[in-house]
Amino acid sequence: MKKFTMLAAASVVVAGCGGGGSNGYAFIPAPAPPPPAQATVTEDCAALPGATAAPSPAALPLALQTIKVNGEDRQYYEYAPRDVATLRDQDARGVEVVVSLHRTGQSAEDNARLTGWPALAEEKGFVAIFPVAKPSGWNTAKDTTRSDDHAFIVTAAAAVRTRHGLPSTMSTFLAGAGSGGVMAQELAMRELAVMATGVASFGAAAEPATLDLAADSLPKTAMAVWQFQCGADPFAKQMGFWRQANGTDAQNQQAVGDLPTVTDFVQDHPVQQVRLSRLDRPAESASVSRLVWEELFGKVVRFPDNKSYNGTLHAEKSIADMGLAETIKSLRPGEPRRWLTYVPPQYQKLVAEGKKLPLLFSFHGRNGSARFQAQISQWHDVARDEGFIVVYPHGLKATWTTSIDADNPDVQFFLDLLEEMKTTYQIDDGRVFLNGSSQGTALTNRIAVQHPQLFAAIAPCYSGHLSAASYANPIVRTDIALPVWQCRGEQELPTEFPGGTAGETAARTFWRETVNQNFSPPAIAIDGRRTTEIWNSGRAEYRWQITSDIGHAWHPGQARKMWDEMLKRYRRNPDGSLQRL
Repeated sequence: MKKFTMLAAASVVVAGCGGGGSNGYAFIPAPAPPPPAQATVTEDCAALPGATAAPSPAALPLALQTIKVNGEDRQYYEYAPRDVATLRDQDARGVEVVVSLHRTGQSAEDNARLTGWPALAEEKGFVAIFPVAKPSGWNTAKDTTRSDDHAFIVTAAAAVRTRHGLPSTMSTFLAGAGSGGVMAQELAMRELAVMATGVASFGAAAEPATLDLAADSLPKTAMAVWQFQCGADPFAKQMGFWRQANGTDAQNQQAVGDLPTVTDFVQDHPVQQVRLSRLDRPAESASVSRLVWEELFGKVVRFPDNKSYNGTLHAEKSIADMGLAETIKSLRPGEPRRWLTYVPPQYQKLVAEGKKLPLLFSFHGRNGSARFQAQISQWHDVARDEGFIVVYPHGLKATWTTSIDADNPDVQFFLDLLEEMKTTYQIDDGRVFLNGSSQGTALTNRIAVQHPQLFAAIAPCYSGHLSAASYANPIVRTDIALPVWQCRGEQELPTEFPGGTAGETAARTFWRETVNQNFSPPAIAIDGRRTTEIWNSGRAEYRWQITSDIGHAWHPGQARKMWDEMLKRYRRNPDGSLQRL
């Protein structure tokens, strides 16, 4: 499984110099050195006629897929790693999709063979697809009298995600040379539904008519961009479009691999970047594909954390990058279970002082993973500063059992894991907390309704609920007060989260009134995009938060907010009472 560290920092940075650009910094000219006196490739980065081709990896079998688009049969080739099902079960959010678009005069099969994307997909653990253009070529301009290639590729990418059980918002990357590069840029600029996170185009830019469109007529989106120049054209309009879209405010000039490169980027968010490199060899080669993956595609991920700008880009992080320890262990007879643990660096010092540490569990959503839950929630960053332990459990086949049944296996897994943590570490029994995302939120609710005495507070945020009927089950306890923080995105649809509207309404009533007996009007707190209703008139605090400009996704900065404003303030005493710290 790959998961890389953050992109390399700039070696030469120009920022805040004034002049030369709308963002107030000077642009370094196109990559040096200039084109060689003797051309080695064509303007659109193809091999010159008669040139010796670079060796290609051994061909791997491709699966030909047929889908229906606007009533028309369209085809694409696909390569999925042999162990894609295992990769998906271990980290569904780590199996990306690469779309490689062939140039005019080249077949999709030849594109797969020359680029080496299938072999790289096998090695790195992503799925590669190779759409087949009509004999007339790609309909890059969305000519309504021709087949809709934009819809075709959007549909193909979605079909791949569905076939392999990947999240609908899984990061997708676009690559192409010549007319395939035009198609890649068109999709990145115009089709949010393709879920593009990065685009690499070789000797090509979007259609001139697209680049001439007013900025407000195109979707707003940040993008990790790598433009390759093989001739004299520096693709100034294309580069300018992506600089503006990404809001770049700095620039560096350094080689990436062996390629002279200029990179425009956002200083406090460097993965939002636009690269221009000079390429002196054919685009369709295994070495170029590897460079694109290892230096860009494999290092960036999109979080769907705002609706107005198509989410935000982040550096992809591995388990090791985040300082987490992975454990695979059988806690009782049966299938081994997995979890990630974060222990703060001050643990030994705190224990030596006779202290015990709080413990927080954070459950991923359906088709999620422990690693991705760690990356989006960043609970371990809060734990590092505040001195507590975090556990990110992983569900079997990337899912959780949230039924109200008394023998629910994932409730038992949690209870076993809690005891494992208490045996392994010095845990403060009175300061155990639960959190989750989506289906992980539903599991948080499921555990807490049966075992509220185990927790000082819970934060089932964001949306995921039990069915309304679940609360009538005799295992549900209402006798123990429990501070609860629930939240949802303002743009969430009821079909996007477990329990739907009925489950959400039942959960809010259950925690706010049935358990915590809050009946007086709430206080209202507004913090940027967040509006929170706070009830404190009953047996325990209850919060209901709505975040604007977001759908069914983790709310940025949510872990820190919930820790500071609620979780760290409570303890469950040995007699079962709550203590406010």
